[in-house]
Amino acid sequence: MVGRRAVLLLPVAAALAACSSLSTSEVRDVAGAFAAGDPAARCAMTAASTVQTLEREEQQPCAQAVGQLPLGSGAVVSVEVWGEDALVHLTDDTLFLTLTPRGWQVSAGGCQPQPDAPYVCQLEAS
Repeated sequence: MVGRRAVLLLPVAAALAACSSLSTSEVRDVAGAFAAGDPAARCAMTAASTVQTLEREEQQPCAQAVGQLPLGSGAVVSVEVWGEDALVHLTDDTLFLTLTPRGWQVSAGGCQPQPDAPYVCQLEAS
C-alpha cells in the first residue's frame, strides 16, 4: 500500500513543482519589468493598496511620487515564492510582490533588511 501511495503522490508533486516554477518565472518577469520601468509603468505594476498609501502620504499622483523614491533598477538576482507572496532581490534593491486578481504586483520596494527586525521599505502599503 505504501508503494501505491507514493506513485499516486508523484503526479501531484510534479504538478505543484510546475506551478511553483511558473510562479517564479512570472514573479521574475514582473520584478524585472518594474526595475526597468519608468514611474508610470512602475505604478501600473504596483498593488492598489500600495499606490493608495503612497498617494495619500506624498499627496501627489503615484507617477510623481514613485519617481522620487530610491527604487532600484538592477537585474533580478533571486526570487522566492511562498503561495501568494514573493521576495525578489535585485542587484540594488529588494522587492516584495503579492498575487492579486490582476496578477503579480509589487507590494513593497526600496526595502532594506534590518538586524533582528523586518525590512524597512520606501514604498509599501500601510
